[in-house]
Amino acid sequence: MAIIVLIACSAARGRLSAVDVGTIKETEQAMYVTPKDSRQRYTKHCLFDSFITVLEDRPVSQITVSEVCADAGVSRKTFYKYYSDQFALLKAMEEDLFAGFKAQLAELPANIFDIAPVLIRFVVPHQVLVRAAFENRGEGSFIDQLIDYLYQEYHGDWQKANPKLSGDEVDFLFHYVTSGLVGIIRYWLMRVPEMPVEEVIAKADYLM
Repeated sequence: MAIIVLIACSAARGRLSAVDVGTIKETEQAMYVTPKDSRQRYTKHCLFDSFITVLEDRPVSQITVSEVCADAGVSRKTFYKYYSDQFALLKAMEEDLFAGFKAQLAELPANIFDIAPVLIRFVVPHQVLVRAAFENRGEGSFIDQLIDYLYQEYHGDWQKANPKLSGDEVDFLFHYVTSGLVGIIRYWLMRVPEMPVEEVIAKADYLM
């Protein structure tokens, strides 16, 4: 039997009055790695959703745990059961986002022209979170995980595709191309967020 939670996610905003935690649907922020425990899944979903809403207006440094909890309908005690502060919550959301992106890349060839549009389109529904990742780029951020993953997965293929280049030259080429792609996404989100995604993809394809 499904558990019905009567204190709803983000009740302060009036989105829900009762939720079946076994059948939660996406709102602002999808969860790609969902806890098996239904109550934990519900709690994290509410916190992710509420945090994204607040991030739309303010940077992480100006957000308090209290307001995230109040908006999510989650107690501070429960929050601290999972996260030490708002930055730890952001880190957890970045890790979840990275898991979602890896799943997107699973079947793609080692070709930057195939990877780039997938990455750019993946960013579209997660613009608030990715922008926050750029603004708070500490060790192990979504951006660093992304570049490290691409290197580990595709470096060998790039070496085979460029047999005349030395190992160091392939490394330079890889970081030149991937950093350029990340830079395009950063410029888009930070400076011209109104630009249509297909135009961003076309510019990236042309410039790379």
